[in-house]
Amino acid sequence: MTQKTFRSFGRHIFAIMISVGICVTLLLFAQMPAPTPENAKDAASPVDAVVTTDPVAPAAPYEAFLDPNLADGFDFPIGNIDGQGKYTHKGKTYNGWYIAVAFCEQYSYGIHNGEDFNGRGGGDTDLGQPVYSIGHGKVTHVTHAEPFGNIVTIEHRYIDNGIIRSIFSQYDHLKEVKVKAGDAVKRRQKIGTIGKGADEQFLAHLHFEIRKEAMRDKDPTFWPSSNGWTVEQVQENFHSPSEFIRNHRSLPHPPTAKNFLICFKGDRTLHLFSQGKIATSWQIAVSQEPIGKKSRDGDLKTPEGFYHIREKIRGPFAGPDWMKFLGVAWMRIDYPNRVDAQEGLKEKAITQTQHDAIVKAITQKKMPPKGTPLGDGIGIHGWADPDWALDGSRALTWGCISMQKKDLLDLYEKIPLGTPIIIHP
Repeated sequence: MTQKTFRSFGRHIFAIMISVGICVTLLLFAQMPAPTPENAKDAASPVDAVVTTDPVAPAAPYEAFLDPNLADGFDFPIGNIDGQGKYTHKGKTYNGWYIAVAFCEQYSYGIHNGEDFNGRGGGDTDLGQPVYSIGHGKVTHVTHAEPFGNIVTIEHRYIDNGIIRSIFSQYDHLKEVKVKAGDAVKRRQKIGTIGKGADEQFLAHLHFEIRKEAMRDKDPTFWPSSNGWTVEQVQENFHSPSEFIRNHRSLPHPPTAKNFLICFKGDRTLHLFSQGKIATSWQIAVSQEPIGKKSRDGDLKTPEGFYHIREKIRGPFAGPDWMKFLGVAWMRIDYPNRVDAQEGLKEKAITQTQHDAIVKAITQKKMPPKGTPLGDGIGIHGWADPDWALDGSRALTWGCISMQKKDLLDLYEKIPLGTPIIIHP
């Protein structure tokens, strides 16, 4: 950047940094409280960071994020991807599907732990209609039992706000089964057809469940009401199927992304993945409080979750002395995200209005509002000369990720705006 261009942008950049409460860091004296943007101008001159011998966590299992069988989103198990669409039975066409028995509805068999999907033609008009896997996964069980008939259970591993989790989709009363235990299946792969249960004792329909990870060791035939479970226990161990699918239609999928960043706070590394392979890896520094996720302004913690790079600015940066710790470039992420907002609302750290404004911005792929009690101004930046040392704990910033000069420039040139980033514990 030329000196002339620098002057023209200096005031603009300074305003951005002040308004977002940027988390760049001054190093601490051993007994000095951490400076903040509000008191940075009064802070003592920077000194060398306190070097500790704190062990760095072992290398994170990044390979798990490159598993091509990770779910990239979920669709409905019948009809079209939205659980609707026409179907034909004995030459007559019917339009759509409906839920005959809802999740947690009390009915003749007790508490319903899933949803019963029926064709709108009623009766057995949906007999033999295709049943699809809701997403990429692996078949864990193919079972036949009274009164369920044929059952298929599939484990789906997916990224939930930066953490890999599992659910188990289960399809009961199938007439035909097209898979076997151990099979890898893809999203919308046909796994069977709608049936009537063992000995055809029901009208044709699909009983569909989504079991949470805590149900991993439960038999596919486990029925909550036969085991004295309450509605609360069912809600604790099963997802409401349609609600879960609607909320997880599209998921981050590093194995197929052109550019995808994953930061592992524990081992102080940042990786750029491209098409399922590591393109580049860098050493990083993190926040002064490296354990735990950011939840409040000034807590000196780095966020944990799924974010995007929403701003990119090249230095040098004009302003107070502490701004030199931005180094050669600044890339801001869209913290707080939906989950941060939900947790902040639950903890009464923010208002409903603030929560809604954050969710709206994230939905629109914009930067969330500034100045909430959850904090803001989180991103990736450099460091003042000289760069921080590789030894020691590298717990230095007010909440951001810091990179050495040459690495930051390398990253800056390689990633476009909108690049997703997972910040992992």
